[in-house]
Amino acid sequence: MWDTFYHLVFYPLFLLAMRGASLWSPKIRSALMGRSDWRGPVSAIPSTPSDIVRIHFHATSVGEFEQAVPFIEALRNDEQPYRITVSFFSPSGFELRKNYPLVDGVCYLPHDRQSDMNEFMNRLSPDVVIIIRYDLWPEFVRQTQLRGIPAVLVCGVMRHDSVRFFPLVRSFFAALYSRLAFIASIESEDRDAFKKIAPEVPVFSLGDTRYDRVLTRLASGDAVQELEVLHSIAGQRTILIAGSTWSEDERMLVQTSLPDKLFLILVPHEPTPSHISGLLDKFPRSQTLSYLIEHRVEQLPNVVIVDRLGILAELYQMGDVAWVGGGFGAGVHSVLEPAAYGLPILCGPKIHRSRDAVSLEEEGVVKTVENQQTLQEYLGRLIDDRTYRRELSHKAEVFVKERAGATERILDELRSRAILPDYQRVISQSEEHHVNR
Repeated sequence: MWDTFYHLVFYPLFLLAMRGASLWSPKIRSALMGRSDWRGPVSAIPSTPSDIVRIHFHATSVGEFEQAVPFIEALRNDEQPYRITVSFFSPSGFELRKNYPLVDGVCYLPHDRQSDMNEFMNRLSPDVVIIIRYDLWPEFVRQTQLRGIPAVLVCGVMRHDSVRFFPLVRSFFAALYSRLAFIASIESEDRDAFKKIAPEVPVFSLGDTRYDRVLTRLASGDAVQELEVLHSIAGQRTILIAGSTWSEDERMLVQTSLPDKLFLILVPHEPTPSHISGLLDKFPRSQTLSYLIEHRVEQLPNVVIVDRLGILAELYQMGDVAWVGGGFGAGVHSVLEPAAYGLPILCGPKIHRSRDAVSLEEEGVVKTVENQQTLQEYLGRLIDDRTYRRELSHKAEVFVKERAGATERILDELRSRAILPDYQRVISQSEEHHVNR
């Protein structure tokens, strides 16, 4: 029943709404074009011998892809080769990661119609499909089931009060999740919710690979070339990295009056030319990062506005304090990256949708700010009291390290269920057989 309703009613209406919204949104327009023009990138994926396991990852955007990276890195370190491909829903994810060197191909996920998905699966011919976090498309998942291809959800999240439990809607999602071969949830709360909606699917709480990802980044010490320029401009001032900011965050930060002590690096969530121009007008003594890279300046700015994507995580490594945006809107963005670098974190009050933010607030690492006075006073303390700042830094680092290890736990579970091949076990058994001959 749900398959018919989805294809005849829901998805056509969804596409119609998206096409209407694309008239005003370049991002949605790009997404629709990418999902229509998926064949070119798929055709560029190299063919592989039939004995090589073909693993396909699907992620909504860049954030979810970062959760897939630890799996990809671990698989590439395996003794056996794999063909690894990735699909995205979001144009930002595709554009930023289309040349990622550790995979054999990157593409958009096609429109979720029977004809498109059937052709997509025939061309890609994966042995395993791994979906990150939540982006399950019904026809995509149905095609895996029709072909006997195990589809698994990893780093899955589902709250007990999710709309997926609402009457009638619950039946739709129960049918969708029941087609999965395995679910690796992040926390026990997620596991219990998944078990209620799809009791026949094996579900285990195995953690979040984001912790592994940020620790790997931290250990690698990779740096972007801009850091050297920014360090030279900052001098001895305390560096505040304001990441993924929206207009409400920026209104709060523009009133911060500690110019001699504070150096602000502002990374807006959407660095469009018009938005960057507006920020230059709002923030006194500000300049864009691209201008500073290309020109020498006589007067050092107090504020640098980052007008490019993809370097926020690297910028956190040079900070002393972080502001994470979104806390005055739908909800604060990820606080994990600044925590991994040991930064005390400030944000707006809306943190309830982020478990990390709630837990880190309990540890004292996250401080929610609702007005200018609180921001001014707390920033002043962080600037002047380095001992206090070091205490918070240690708490943040411990928080992240204690939650690492999800990648290996999930891979071990997938291998034990024969969803992924356990080459090491095969090698061990072969060696044992050889000794016993």
